[in-house]
Amino acid sequence: MSVKIIKTIKESMAYRKTKAMLSLYFHYIHKKFMWGIFKKIDEKFFKFLFVGFINTLVSYLLYAFFVCIGLCANLALFFQYVLGVLWNFKTTGGIVFKNRNNRLIFKFVASYIFTFGLNSLILNILVNKIMLNEYLSQAILVLPVAFISFLILKFFVFK
Repeated sequence: MSVKIIKTIKESMAYRKTKAMLSLYFHYIHKKFMWGIFKKIDEKFFKFLFVGFINTLVSYLLYAFFVCIGLCANLALFFQYVLGVLWNFKTTGGIVFKNRNNRLIFKFVASYIFTFGLNSLILNILVNKIMLNEYLSQAILVLPVAFISFLILKFFVFK
């Protein structure tokens, strides 16, 4: 049943026009926005950052929904994480890397575990050894960890 609904949506004119419009939007921002300052950045990385922003928003909304329906914070976080990883897999694979192979989910999860561990390790060093503020430390790490995550996804998961 749901496969038919998804197929119908993907075959609809609205879906195709939205997809084409987003593609043009990404291309314009990447090549022409502010005199082409983003030209030197890989277009896939640019899409990766945009999709990451959307994924973060969806993850937070899932968490808020689960808390709103009465789940405790840790259980809400667990369900949000599981659903968030599945959502991220589909959006990152489909939009950024144009790969919808569901068999890659295990590599995708492994890459998330690795980047989480790396982020946690460096965050611990910045906070406990260098004595930086927790907020500043994570703010410093956001882009480097995103870049490492992008490279892992590009060359290991969705190659």
